Amino acid sequence: MAKSIQLSIDGTAYDQWTSAEVTRDLKDFSGAFSFTFRDAKRARRSLPFATDAAVRELRPGPAVEIRIGRRLVLKGFIERVEPDSGDRQATIVISGRDLTGDLIDGAAMTNEAEFFNVKLEEAARRIAAPYGLAVRSEIDTGEPFTRYGIDLAETAFSAIEKGARSRHALVLSDGVGGLVITRTGQTRAPVELRYPGNVLLSRGTFSHEGRYSETIVRGQGEKAGKARGSAALDSTAEPIGAGDRADGDGAATEKERKGTVATGRARDGEITRHRPIVHLARSKADNVSAQDEADWRMRTARAEGEEFTHTVKGHTVNGQLWTVNQLASVSDAFLGVYRDLLISRVAYREDSAGIVTELGYESPEAFDKAPVGDRRTNKAGKTGKRAGPLDGTASAL
Repeated sequence: MAKSIQLSIDGTAYDQWTSAEVTRDLKDFSGAFSFTFRDAKRARRSLPFATDAAVRELRPGPAVEIRIGRRLVLKGFIERVEPDSGDRQATIVISGRDLTGDLIDGAAMTNEAEFFNVKLEEAARRIAAPYGLAVRSEIDTGEPFTRYGIDLAETAFSAIEKGARSRHALVLSDGVGGLVITRTGQTRAPVELRYPGNVLLSRGTFSHEGRYSETIVRGQGEKAGKARGSAALDSTAEPIGAGDRADGDGAATEKERKGTVATGRARDGEITRHRPIVHLARSKADNVSAQDEADWRMRTARAEGEEFTHTVKGHTVNGQLWTVNQLASVSDAFLGVYRDLLISRVAYREDSAGIVTELGYESPEAFDKAPVGDRRTNKAGKTGKRAGPLDGTASAL
């Protein structure tokens, strides 16, 4: 039987693997893959009666392309090779990430420390260009950054992500060599996910770990919050003597405060005890960007405290591939969830047990700045209870 997941290594197709997993996750940025082979060469060297197989001795480094059906879903490299031998067989697991994995590990810039008057997408393009990656934006990313600083030894992904965070944008890998700047939930999943129903397995996590009653972001701006004027030089002026200087009280003027301090605050009303946290903005911040970052941090922490997972049959539905960043209508009597959720993780799996897709969900307001409204509330009329009272006179079927 033809396999749903198709692997090629350096342009050569390999279908001798025994299990495969290809994953996209909004929180991990880069897509990842893992394939398990029976390692014939090592088996012949170490096990009696081992048979041959047309699989070369796999090593880290070669380029990989992965398709599901006819759709190219990942281009990357083998990064790790793990041989494993037991009494009866020898196996080898290869794994790696898509092309954007180098952004996570590699330095942002080697010859520049800052950009001036750039929009988020332009800063991302300059950072990603040395890695051969394209950048496209699907949204208006707002005002240009007056100064976009890059920290010493900062990774490329960190340098891009911190700018996206202050603009409440989401940066995704497209899996095949590009970055996308977008918002969440721009499209919808093709069908409703129901348990019991078309969902095979359901599990969830409800946690207050990592959540805070108030999230505070403090930052520093420049040029007195654009309120400081400039004075012309006076060529006739003489230096001020020590006796002419007036003592100050050390307090900042209003203009200086605008230029040096920016604060954003976001409250999580579901955490009722005193539990604040303070973050330092990593980019030059005004009050607007500091507020956006505080809200972003609070929302993502809250979403990570409620994570749900469904396993469904196959990799496609109605001819469409399951994918991340789609809104899905979820009706789950086991978890007690009856509302729209954001697909934040997709894992395509295939082995001797069959072909399945694991879908991970988070609350849809996790990565945007739109009002929460009723997006964290179950739909009206959905209670998770039985449809009616049990009939005590009924007999077993």
